[in-house]
Amino acid sequence: MKILYFGNPHLEEDNLAVKVCRKLEDEFKNHEFCYIKDTFELIDLDLNDAIILDVVLGIDNVRKMSEKEIKQAKIFSLHDFDLGFFLKLKKKNIKIIGIPSNYSEEKAIQEIKNLIPN
Repeated sequence: MKILYFGNPHLEEDNLAVKVCRKLEDEFKNHEFCYIKDTFELIDLDLNDAIILDVVLGIDNVRKMSEKEIKQAKIFSLHDFDLGFFLKLKKKNIKIIGIPSNYSEEKAIQEIKNLIPN
């Protein structure tokens, strides 16, 4: 299984998924972890059997999210080519796990472990 994660490791408000996944790699050695720096990298990736992990504003706990929730964003400019756009483009059924932006690493790791199959 491929686990894709996003975020800027240099920005405290955007690096939780990066920190969490780097720690989860040690426990889930049978999964391939891929850090995605730019959503354009998704174009060439095989997303079958993939899980996406990212920080999501406005949620209260770690949870599975539907593509519909992610795809609702509207595109108004080139800066709006986000994850939702690429999910529409790929037309894949991808598992998405959202992490609240205000979580601690430890709490996020514990809750994510329950959502990733061994």
